[in-house]
Amino acid sequence: MTDRMRIRLLILRVLVLSLLVTLGARLWVLQILDGERYRQVAETNRVREVVTPATRGMIVDDEGQPLVRNRTSLVISVNRSAIDRQADKGKAVLDRLATVIGAPLAELEQRVRFCSATVRAPCWNGSPYQPVPVAKDVTPAQALAVIEHPDRFPGVSADLQAVREYPNGGLAAHELGYLAPVSQEQLDKQGDEKGYHLNSLIGVSGLEYTYDDALRGADGVERLEVDRFGRVAGTASTTPPVSGDHLVLNLDLDVQRAAEEALAKTLDSLGGGARSASAVVLDVRTGGVVALASLPSYDPSVFVGGVSQNDYAALSDPANGTPLLSRAFQGSAAAGSTFKVVSTAVAMQNLGATGDQTYDCAPTLQVGDQIFHNFDGSSAGPITLHQALVISCDVIFDKFAYDAWVADGGLRNGRGPYPEPKEYFIHMAEAMGFGRRTGIDLPGETAGSVVDRADAKKIWEELKDSYCRRAQNGYPEESDPTKAERFRKYAAEACVDGYLYNAGAAVQFAIGQGQYLSVSPLQLATAYAAIANGGTIYQPTLAKATVSPDGREVKPIEPKVVGRLPVSPEILAYIRGGLTGVTTEGGGTATGVFADWPSDMVPVAGKTGTAEVEGKGDTSWFASFAPANDPQFAVVVSIPESGTGAEYAAPVAKEIYQALYGVGRPGAVPGGKPPAELPKLSRDGTFAAASGAPAAAPGTAGTTAPGAALPGSVPTGTAPAVLTGTAPAVLTETAPAALTGTAPAVLTGDQSGEPAGGPVAAGAAAGEREARARGPTGRG
Repeated sequence: MTDRMRIRLLILRVLVLSLLVTLGARLWVLQILDGERYRQVAETNRVREVVTPATRGMIVDDEGQPLVRNRTSLVISVNRSAIDRQADKGKAVLDRLATVIGAPLAELEQRVRFCSATVRAPCWNGSPYQPVPVAKDVTPAQALAVIEHPDRFPGVSADLQAVREYPNGGLAAHELGYLAPVSQEQLDKQGDEKGYHLNSLIGVSGLEYTYDDALRGADGVERLEVDRFGRVAGTASTTPPVSGDHLVLNLDLDVQRAAEEALAKTLDSLGGGARSASAVVLDVRTGGVVALASLPSYDPSVFVGGVSQNDYAALSDPANGTPLLSRAFQGSAAAGSTFKVVSTAVAMQNLGATGDQTYDCAPTLQVGDQIFHNFDGSSAGPITLHQALVISCDVIFDKFAYDAWVADGGLRNGRGPYPEPKEYFIHMAEAMGFGRRTGIDLPGETAGSVVDRADAKKIWEELKDSYCRRAQNGYPEESDPTKAERFRKYAAEACVDGYLYNAGAAVQFAIGQGQYLSVSPLQLATAYAAIANGGTIYQPTLAKATVSPDGREVKPIEPKVVGRLPVSPEILAYIRGGLTGVTTEGGGTATGVFADWPSDMVPVAGKTGTAEVEGKGDTSWFASFAPANDPQFAVVVSIPESGTGAEYAAPVAKEIYQALYGVGRPGAVPGGKPPAELPKLSRDGTFAAASGAPAAAPGTAGTTAPGAALPGSVPTGTAPAVLTGTAPAVLTETAPAALTGTAPAVLTGDQSGEPAGGPVAAGAAAGEREARARGPTGRG
């Protein structure tokens, strides 16, 4: 053998040995190093998961009365893995089933098909091994037709499942919220962290959204072994579901009902239609939300099983008043004379005014070529700030604001030098919580707006074209020619130099008017609560505690302090005295409303407000707290497009106080104080008040509540039996197969229901937005 052949043979041996070593190393990697990972991959190829949703926790009021609970529903479901093995893919079975439940065959076929990128709802988005619910709330006769004839309905089952129920109809609907199937985007982003599954129902609005993690519990998972044909061969493991926690609120059902009834009655007197109104009741000592009402409302039950496109369109239609929008915390508007508490604080804390000085309540104040005047041009002569609050004298506060504007350099148009502007009114408004969200435990809250000199220029750049167009075309929609011409002149001025923070804007801001101030009823209530309690700003909170399904673990949600008013205790006491005079002293703007009120027992401190809105009726406000000598509750009412604060908002607030304190009717809050203890969870799964008195019986609490028939509400039928405790695993809610459109969780807008937007001012829509007027009158 030649040397060359030996070399070739040696090279071949080396190559063969190398290949064997490489193959052995690869086998070691596959079987030893990565063996566990590949075993898991193989496992997933033969194991399928079937999810049993956990029973969702109840939501109850401060006395344990149910606001959201679960009820049992007879549900007929179709097992796709069973009918697909039939020769005709289950068509004959579905045809017979369609006759039983009274649904078209084509509709059933759509419900049981699998969702995909090309297959849209109605379809099934859950596991192919999960029975697909095709009919809920069926009659016992329909269920028995399936159960008693398994030979005619192979792969079809009928059983009890838990369905979310809202026993009070539309009462507190904006606060409670509703559920919807989890989206693919949510699955991709939070599936592992949240424990979402394909057929999970999650909160997308209100408290159902904010406290979804606690309410939802943990779903059960059954891991089924399947062969290569997808047929079930056995069960690998089973994890039972864990029910969600119950949520106890600060909200009182009876106060909420009284507020919504009073608002509904007032809207009816105004002609109903697309009109809106809102009310807020806060515990001034904790920030607890006792009531949060907004009309028109809706029945959250319309979302159970999937909301139709037509229903959702009606709920979000401005022509219906946009029922999905809560004006109490998602809407904002000029505050009118209720804002004068801010200006009084500025005058006394920052501008040197004192309580015993007098100031001229003249009929008018001229600023440049503009004339600002009191309501009806009235005059009271020299009066104190106390009296100025009582009778709501605009001119006195106008003068304080004008003098402060001059001290800040006026227009500051380049002819300086000027000192750094103090902007006392702006800063005091911000310190009282305006221009930012209160932090309430609800999604979609508006921040409102407080506009300073820098912000004014930004708004002008956005709205300049609108100002100039209005200056040329006027306000043909305004029925009052005098008012329309006044608005046109302001628009003409704004078209030219609206970027300047002029005297008119500063003066109007001080009396809660104009485009540079927008507040929500909740923000106003939070500020008045701080004035009432001595200066502490609390974060408004609906939830009071979570309670475990067995009642053993209770997690209180403590009150949260978010700020302090930069006002001395003496000045706050002076302001409280002036507000008390509004309802009790001669000339007070709300004296007539509270003439028959037992002020010696429960004195009410309040302020009326009437805010002008261009092209629309005035917004009626009443902001208050009681008892004035020992404040417990703050009540704020806002009714857009109505009239004066004394005529519309104040009477509604009075009815709420009647409900709170039992004046002329049973009191919702015995002794005028919210319950100090949480309601107790009984063995039967219902809550009882801490005093021992049982809460409303299941199935009866609020079933005739007026909220079910409020303007814009969508009523549903009477619910079957109720699950108030921890439901067995079989009673679980499954995602609907026929959802025809998932609604967005949040709508925002101003008090008129227009969409919110814009870089600074809440309620200013992006693009071509008609400018709000800087109206010259601020009425009490």
